[in-house]
Amino acid sequence: MSATISLIKGDGIGVDVSNAAIALVNQAIARCGLGPLIINEIDAGAAYFAETGMDIEPGGEEKAGAADAIFLGAIGLPTIRHKDGTEISPHLRLRERFQLYAGVRPVKAFTNAPQALADPRAQKIDFVIIRESTEGLFYSAAVHGRSQVIDNSYCDETLRITRATTEKLHRFAFRLAARRKERGHPGKVTCVDKANVFTAMAFFRQIFDEVATQYPDITTHYNYVDAMALDLIRKPWAADILVMENMFGDILSDLGGGLVGGMGMAACGEIGDSIGLFQPAHGSAPDIVGQDKANPLAAILSGVLMLDYLAEQLGKPAFADAALLLDGAIEAGFAANQLRPAEFGGDMGTDAITNAISEILTG
Repeated sequence: MSATISLIKGDGIGVDVSNAAIALVNQAIARCGLGPLIINEIDAGAAYFAETGMDIEPGGEEKAGAADAIFLGAIGLPTIRHKDGTEISPHLRLRERFQLYAGVRPVKAFTNAPQALADPRAQKIDFVIIRESTEGLFYSAAVHGRSQVIDNSYCDETLRITRATTEKLHRFAFRLAARRKERGHPGKVTCVDKANVFTAMAFFRQIFDEVATQYPDITTHYNYVDAMALDLIRKPWAADILVMENMFGDILSDLGGGLVGGMGMAACGEIGDSIGLFQPAHGSAPDIVGQDKANPLAAILSGVLMLDYLAEQLGKPAFADAALLLDGAIEAGFAANQLRPAEFGGDMGTDAITNAISEILTG
């Protein structure tokens, strides 16, 4: 019993954190009686573009979709750009190609990890941002070629919200809230939008209300995105599931990462109907490449999300057991002050953090 993973290590620290995550995922699934992941590696990213003029290897997109899941380390380098100044972004095309509509961004505080807020209630932060990942303002992302500068005078971009995708997004959010409610969470979904200004956002909220009627046991709430940003500073412990448009999710998920230590803790899953892509939400950090300073925890926590996804998609509960095992090892490591990332001013780099978690899993 195993699963096939398309692995894109990408650029910069993506290589190091991917290696750490896959090694620990394999260790966790071995403890649960599963065979190691079958890895199909794919070359892609800014460095590959600089060498070949392509952002992903020939046939790479098809190869990625042939697996049970995709794991990505990091894409992009600040010195390598397209002629129009935009980043090398093959992963945005993968979102589009495989319609990875539900971007899952957990925000969770760990004991002994830095917290931006002094209020003791911040120690209980545990919410999830659900970011629509194929439409919204990102519908006009440069990689899709849907916009252009006209006569060097103006550029119009399209904000797109469709019923088909938004219904799936909201159902995903409510189902996740129901599962979390079973584990003691509030069971509340907040629709984050700008419905007071944009017709597209009012449409987004309308569909939210329609879907909400199918989940009477889940509490609903609403917040405009600017007020939500304020509330994530004032009272983030009150949040449970926040569902929102693509650009809003891109911004607020970084804010969420800052609340619980930084982008080195920011895991991400992007879920479609047929496949999921998992990656740390941070960048490639070329300034620390090769220095054993990268915090691999965002990638490892993305591996936890991938294990939960594989359990549901493949109907193999042992993958969910492995997810709990790996997540529990991270919690135990922080609680015992055995995880002290250099990102937080600690004394542990990529290898030391990986080895510490490995030892906890072994024990």
